Amino acid sequence: MKAGITYLFFISLGLAGAFSACKPKEKTASSSTSTTASTSGKDKKLSNEEQVRFQSIYYNACKEKIKGNMELAENLFKECLKIDPTSAPAQYEIANLYRFGGLYDEALKYSREAANKDPKNVWFQLLYIECLHNKRQYNEATAAYEKLIKNVVPKPEYYMALGEEYLFANKPDKAVKVYEDFEKIFGRDEEVALKRIAVLRQQKKYAEAEIVLKGLIKDFPEEPRYYTYLAEIYQDSGEPEKAYTIYQESLKADPNNPYIHLALADYYRQQKKDSLFFSEVKIAFTSPELNVDNKIKIMLSYYEMTETFPKYLNEAYELLDILTKAHPGEAKVWSVYGDFLFRDKRYKEAKVAFERVLESDKSKFPVWSQLLISEMNMNDMEALKKHSAEAIDLFPNQPAPYFFNGLANQRQKDYKAAIQSYVDGQEFVYDNLPLQMQFLANLAEAYNADKQYEKSDKAFEDALLLDANDASIMNNYAYYLSLRKTKLERAEKLSARSLEIDAGSISYLDTYAWILYQQGKYEDAKIWLDKAFAKGADNRPAILEHYGDVLYKLNDKTKALEYWKKAKEKGGSSESLIKKITDGKLYE
Repeated sequence: MKAGITYLFFISLGLAGAFSACKPKEKTASSSTSTTASTSGKDKKLSNEEQVRFQSIYYNACKEKIKGNMELAENLFKECLKIDPTSAPAQYEIANLYRFGGLYDEALKYSREAANKDPKNVWFQLLYIECLHNKRQYNEATAAYEKLIKNVVPKPEYYMALGEEYLFANKPDKAVKVYEDFEKIFGRDEEVALKRIAVLRQQKKYAEAEIVLKGLIKDFPEEPRYYTYLAEIYQDSGEPEKAYTIYQESLKADPNNPYIHLALADYYRQQKKDSLFFSEVKIAFTSPELNVDNKIKIMLSYYEMTETFPKYLNEAYELLDILTKAHPGEAKVWSVYGDFLFRDKRYKEAKVAFERVLESDKSKFPVWSQLLISEMNMNDMEALKKHSAEAIDLFPNQPAPYFFNGLANQRQKDYKAAIQSYVDGQEFVYDNLPLQMQFLANLAEAYNADKQYEKSDKAFEDALLLDANDASIMNNYAYYLSLRKTKLERAEKLSARSLEIDAGSISYLDTYAWILYQQGKYEDAKIWLDKAFAKGADNRPAILEHYGDVLYKLNDKTKALEYWKKAKEKGGSSESLIKKITDGKLYE
């Protein structure tokens, strides 16, 4: 079978053309530097002195271009045109420089001049065509290709490029004709035939596509892909029975070919036969001939599908199990597995998967991020501290690892280490208000726990400068002020505002009541705690203890003891609570 021809013109032209016109060996009758100058519409022969000067400047321009001094090269080539305004090589070089710089209008102007001057110079024509393509002048580009093919020895790649250009020009019939001409001149070629088939299928010319494909099958009867393509044409044309027959015949010839099984799976999917669809996908997945990238593509399609249709999750995890066993050393396999587990909140398993990824590739920050979030959700603070510290070393400009490191240290009551991480990480938070707020809120909490109250208050105030309506921050700040019995007026205002934003929060109701208690407003405090109980605070030991304290201040000591005991029953275990119950009196 002939190897297919790859359409690389527009990729390779820039490099090949960058040196072509500067090569001395290319000074042919048609492409050498011009020896005439135009005056009053007539060509005038250059003098010997002008020729020498032209050649010297042209050579220096080429040299500067190769060195990468494009602006200097452009100026020198333009000096050449002052000597010989009709020099196609100089026009070509200037056009190439403009194309390289993205100045397509100017590039088109100069390339057209060069192409018209020397119709048989392939490089001039190809650059002109590329400039037309860049300006989306596809009809003109096809005409230029047709002209090129007539003027030079035809090459397969010219026909391939012309076919593509006709497709850009939305002339599929012309593209098909070019592919037909190609095969008449150069013989059967797989890539050309498949392009022709693809265009015909797009046009819904299934009968013509079938003829071309059967020609391929006749020439290459051992190639199973062609049979599956034929089956797909039958599916497209509404002949599923014929498609099924082709698939069965293909499997008889090559029963272990995973691509045939995938094609048959797609057939079953279209027929809405889900169980048969999955059976074929699973057979394909177990095949070592199906490469890992194709398997991952299938899993990504399952990821999207299970977002909407979770009933397919069992299938997805079964395939993932096959995938990880077949490719245990592939980091990308564990990455996609971890993505599924993470999305489905299976954090313990996701953690294992992400660790497997990082064993072989530590460069992917999103994997680190998902690992850290998984450990946070698992409340595995030791692992979170270790991995966040490692992530900080690898990605020192990313704020998230600092945040997680601060959180881990804070939960383990190493407040100074937590504070340091929060302070360091804040520097790298840009254009992310929620994260900035979270840093400040956690920093304020850590400072408070470390008894650095002035810094704690400042961090809370800084957070509220960023968002004056964050009810959670207002509540926490107010509560800490109440515990310290300081700035109680400020605390009351903050707490009242938090309740305006979220009147149903039990925690906010308790905070407001406790501020009133610290102000000696015991009757008012009881009213607000009653509101908390009406919202369901009966199971919260801290609120039950607060209620007992309020009742004691209101001289209902029996009832106060009852609520302290309730607080203990619901899990309260502080030393002060036990002492209150033991002695039957309030300690503050």
